[in-house]
Amino acid sequence: MDKRKKHILLFRFSAIGDIAIAAPLVRAYAIANPHIRFTMVSQPMMEPLFTGIDNLIFFPADFKGKYKGFKGLLKLFRDLSKLEPTVVADLHNVLRTWVLRGFFALTFKKIAFLHKGRSQKKRLTRKENKKLMKLPSMISRYESVLIKAGLNNLRFSESQGDSLSDRRESAGDKADSNIIRIGIAPFAKHKGKAWPAEFMEEVIAALSEDEGFHILLFGGGKKEVAQLLSWEQKYSGVESVAGKFSLDRELEIMKSLDIMVSMDSANMHLASFAGTTVLSVWGATHPYAGFYGWRQKEENAMQYDLSCRPCSVFGNKECFRGDYACLMNIKPSEVLERINDIVKKNGDRQDKHEETSLGN
Repeated sequence: MDKRKKHILLFRFSAIGDIAIAAPLVRAYAIANPHIRFTMVSQPMMEPLFTGIDNLIFFPADFKGKYKGFKGLLKLFRDLSKLEPTVVADLHNVLRTWVLRGFFALTFKKIAFLHKGRSQKKRLTRKENKKLMKLPSMISRYESVLIKAGLNNLRFSESQGDSLSDRRESAGDKADSNIIRIGIAPFAKHKGKAWPAEFMEEVIAALSEDEGFHILLFGGGKKEVAQLLSWEQKYSGVESVAGKFSLDRELEIMKSLDIMVSMDSANMHLASFAGTTVLSVWGATHPYAGFYGWRQKEENAMQYDLSCRPCSVFGNKECFRGDYACLMNIKPSEVLERINDIVKKNGDRQDKHEETSLGN
């Protein structure tokens, strides 16, 4: 096959965090293969994660509108066929992508798809005879799909190289270098991943007492926006960005942060994509399942060790104990201490960088 004509179609429709995990990998492979065309098919709002690379095209798939239902999938197949793909890489492996893969298989396209490691994850999260071991990361599972699609192995999941060079340096929001910008994303989709709101409010209240901190709150949805707005009004130096900006603007704001504090949630992955240090709070889920933030240090995952953890991959199951001790036993004082440690370390690194620059 003439490599100049090779065109890889990639599917990842949800969730936001999983798309954010895939983004740096897809970008790296597109950059490394300029002679190959890549088309990423995903939620319309996720386009900012895939822009700026000539041979990487984004195709928005609106499953609530234009491509709703089975007829919508048929229309999506027809529209994607017009792009003349030669390979289909399914990074999702759900019912919608099964149907699309079936359509493309009938046209004799090469197919590669994700293996989720369900049996491994079941052993990791079961109540009895739990096998606590670190599973392959999702980014490595995605990379396996791209290799099966015929691409040379970049070993991206091992090197964790940054395909978006100088992202942090390009952030222009931080006008005053003496102000520490701390992002806080206190929400998660499922109860097993959500640290109590009253705990996070204690953290925000304590941080707001330091005039050297500027706290930015992230979230989405009416209830979350209302909660964050109430904290903004209650505490000084606190600003909610929830519901105010597009995703590309939120990513720019995340780039300017000194640290993001989040749950095991989409915002952890978006901040990781932006190149920001993330202090993440974990409950029923566990980084061992493979969903840890890209390029984040293991020590920045706050966890309370219990024999029953993890009890879920996504945090959507009932607590085995019934008391969510995994979350309740992580105290606000501990989170504050870790925030201050990371801020100090970042400051020490910046001081050393400035000394080196002056010395040169």
